[in-house]
Amino acid sequence: MRFIYIIIIVLFISPVTKADEGMWLPFLLNDKQIEQMQQKGLEVPFESIYSHSAPSLKDAVVSLDNGSCTGEFVSSSGLLLTNHHCGYNEIQQHSSVNSNYLHEGFWAKKISEELPNPGKTATILIEAHDVTARILESLNGLKGEARQNTIDSLSSIIENEAIADNQYEAEVKSFFYGNTYLLFLTQTFMDVRLVGTPPSAIGKFGGDTDNWMWPRHTGDFCFFRVYSAPDGSPAEYSKDNIPFVPRKHFKINLNGISKNDYSMTLGYPGFTQRYLSSFGVEEIKDVINPVVAEVRGIKQGVWDNAMKESEAINIKYAAKYSESSNYWKYAIGQNKALDKIDVIAKRKQQEKNFQEWMEQDSTLSNKYGKTLAVLEASYLLGRKLTLAETIAQETMLEGPDLVKFALEISSLSMELNSLKKGSEEYKHLYTESVMAIGDMYKDYDPEVDQQVFNKMLGYYLENTTESLRPKTENLLGKKYQEDTAAFVEMLYSKSALGSYDKVLELISEGEKALFEDPAIAFSYQVLGHLYQMMDIHKKLNQQYEEAQRLLLKGYMQKDDGFYYPDANSTLRLSFGKVSDYEPKDGVRYKYLTTLNGIMEKEDKEQDDFEVPSKLKELFRKKDYGQYKLKNGKLPVCFLTDNDITGGNSGSPVINGKGELIGVAFDGNWEAMTSDLAYEEKLQKCICVDIRYVMFIVDKLAGAQNLMDEFDIVN
Repeated sequence: MRFIYIIIIVLFISPVTKADEGMWLPFLLNDKQIEQMQQKGLEVPFESIYSHSAPSLKDAVVSLDNGSCTGEFVSSSGLLLTNHHCGYNEIQQHSSVNSNYLHEGFWAKKISEELPNPGKTATILIEAHDVTARILESLNGLKGEARQNTIDSLSSIIENEAIADNQYEAEVKSFFYGNTYLLFLTQTFMDVRLVGTPPSAIGKFGGDTDNWMWPRHTGDFCFFRVYSAPDGSPAEYSKDNIPFVPRKHFKINLNGISKNDYSMTLGYPGFTQRYLSSFGVEEIKDVINPVVAEVRGIKQGVWDNAMKESEAINIKYAAKYSESSNYWKYAIGQNKALDKIDVIAKRKQQEKNFQEWMEQDSTLSNKYGKTLAVLEASYLLGRKLTLAETIAQETMLEGPDLVKFALEISSLSMELNSLKKGSEEYKHLYTESVMAIGDMYKDYDPEVDQQVFNKMLGYYLENTTESLRPKTENLLGKKYQEDTAAFVEMLYSKSALGSYDKVLELISEGEKALFEDPAIAFSYQVLGHLYQMMDIHKKLNQQYEEAQRLLLKGYMQKDDGFYYPDANSTLRLSFGKVSDYEPKDGVRYKYLTTLNGIMEKEDKEQDDFEVPSKLKELFRKKDYGQYKLKNGKLPVCFLTDNDITGGNSGSPVINGKGELIGVAFDGNWEAMTSDLAYEEKLQKCICVDIRYVMFIVDKLAGAQNLMDEFDIVN
């Protein structure tokens, strides 16, 4: 099948952009934008950054775990650099009281010591193609479900055609709310092994206290290695697999950075909504974020108390706590930032301007006249549903493990019971199920979880309108409808899900026994009502989606501008510069932090600010080797104004020569609206300086085997 390579989409005319805003699809950048990058400091040909066919830096950048993070190859033997928090689950899974890699760190001294991680993946972009015309020509006059069904059918045909003569994966993705469609061919590697990580006192230094904050002193990095079958193709873990040889890997620059130096990121940002209406932003601010912040705060309080009392529980819950607290703090910070930079008022003004522009032309009025009214009505009608869905999601599906276990284990059991016992297929699935259940219970403490369930159930019942949840009598039974604590006690004592051994017995029994289990019966009642709400919401959203698509099409027509699409876990390029910033009156933050700041923050009374003894010794001796600044200090983190969001974690930060100068890992507190709006003066990308990474690998870990792999530029 022949494709036309993407150069530019006809909707996009003007290349003018403001400041350094933009998560650009690199294959859509035109000559004038590339010229703008060169004026800012890009020295190498753009084809060395992105090329459709020749090896380029896009081949050195991978999407980890279906877009949760980004990583980059830093050797010709598949060595992959990403964030410590992107490998946190794997580090935690390999940790125990006797070998606590979270606390001590881990460094494989040879290939045979690298640790496999079932389920972890690394995906490389092979090609991208524009299929907009082919899809849109079949959608004339179609709306709602009929339109989506046609899109799904055509996408499936296009994807199957694209992989008919190769071993790639194909996916058609929508952009600009369904105004544009692109086909992506990718290759996913399933054998990704942990190679090295600093202790959490380095990789997570500052913890929740410093999360989303500047100045920052966190060595947020770790290393994996991607393995392939002997022929270079993706393969599940096997002792016969070999280190993957990427088409391109990054050279590491130790010359350092200066203020206003060119900087660029390549990565896989997950999800933004920068063209969302004011009504949508208001719903996030007033309905969703307050629930997320409050519920996660309650849950984390239970976890925190238990983690402080037991090292074993601390290890079990470390990854869960880290993931939950990240979004908890984000919800709080985003609401503060929305107020500070007045996003809703600005969005309302944009909509007013659009309305006035549209009303000047009857053709435009006929085409776009109802969009804003439909959007407003959709959000108004769906507000109560959004609240109930968010509460159910946070208290139940993201709350106690018992509910998650109930849904996952029942699904496994039903799949098993659909097969003939004793068959090879049954045996294979049973073995996989046992392993999956074992992974669940490895990080589970029933007493802690029961405390969480008590808190979450109380919140769910008190804050959800009974018409939008199961009736209390039905959910708890007459005996317990006035005593939720007694209900929870009964649930945890009588459900087979409280015990790993009992679960193994349950999954091989029939469906009747499965749904007689009280935890599973409870969970399905909650889930059933949630699905009912979502089904009602889906019907409302059919009108919303059409209106949102038309609104964005209208914005592009009105502004005649070169827009970048919202993030959706596809490869994006952002370019800008290394820079200071001023978060408020009288305060100016410098772009660079050093090891001195770590020592200044050390607090033996706070786990977040523990400093490893060996790092303190290196600081005392000023033993920084080739990684020190001219003033004798050791760089740790720096700031750029690159435009990033979740999913960009681990993205390479690149200089004008196309060399690696850092690893992106966070944004700043004052600009936490980044998923909804770019803030030109405040938005910053927080990066680990590559010199600090190399210093830790070389001087603290003594991992000469890794140092020998790096392609270092001095």
